[in-house]
Amino acid sequence: MRWPILFTNPELFLLRVIKAVRTSPLVVRVGAALRTVTGPISRRWHALPRATAILILDWLIFVAIVILVVVIYVPQNIWAEEDAYRLESRRRMEIVQAAERYYYKLRGHYATEGDTLFMLVSQAHDSLIADSTFIGNQIIRVAGVPFRVNLPAFMDREMDTTFSVGRLLRRVAADTTYGVRLWNVDRGDHDSLYVSGSAALAQMRAADAFRQVLDTTYTTRSEVFVDYDWHRFRLEQKLLFGPVTGELYDLRIDSATAELIIASPITDVYEESRYLFFKFNARGHGRIVGDDPSWRRR
Repeated sequence: MRWPILFTNPELFLLRVIKAVRTSPLVVRVGAALRTVTGPISRRWHALPRATAILILDWLIFVAIVILVVVIYVPQNIWAEEDAYRLESRRRMEIVQAAERYYYKLRGHYATEGDTLFMLVSQAHDSLIADSTFIGNQIIRVAGVPFRVNLPAFMDREMDTTFSVGRLLRRVAADTTYGVRLWNVDRGDHDSLYVSGSAALAQMRAADAFRQVLDTTYTTRSEVFVDYDWHRFRLEQKLLFGPVTGELYDLRIDSATAELIIASPITDVYEESRYLFFKFNARGHGRIVGDDPSWRRR
């Protein structure tokens, strides 16, 4: 009988359902229990002075606003923190990967000890800065242990462009141009020539064909260059550790492919409590196999 009523007269069907629910024994018992609790509270509330009731309402509204702000802001703050840690962890793994490339150039194989990796690469960089002729087959000592390396020329500059943060600067350069007269034996006459800089002028003066300096012109020009010395990057030991757990990155060689693997210490999910009711979740930050970071495949 109910189904025809549902389709022919849904309003009547809805009224009957509401009446059945309101008169059910369970609903009646729950309503009675609620009235025993809320009845005294309601009587006390209405007995309060008007000013006190308004003050309590104001405080309740304030607490509700604070809770609303916390519920909205705190999760966003935690998510931003998770993203920041994930980006920092991946940045550190890419720095370790770049250091491994330089270690491979020096030694012909990869390193699985992070301390040795950073110290040897840093020593090679500093040695080239101190002596640009310190190239080829050399010996570098790290913590008293000698390491045979093959240092390419200008490797320190390559490291600076890889690790350091350069800044664009502008400077004014002064140029001096000299007009000189030379004797041309083949033509039996003089030629005029312009050279730039005192070094070029000195070479001309040393030539047998040199006769005289005709004129001197001074010019200035503005040029832009990249300065890496203002914030030279250092391979600090903290870069070998994950920023969340403080554990070392896993450096190993794949026995099957001989590729270098740099893996985050967080392989699954890492959780920390935040503000009692919230959680910080750091999921796997990925790894680098050879030259292929896992986060760039997505």
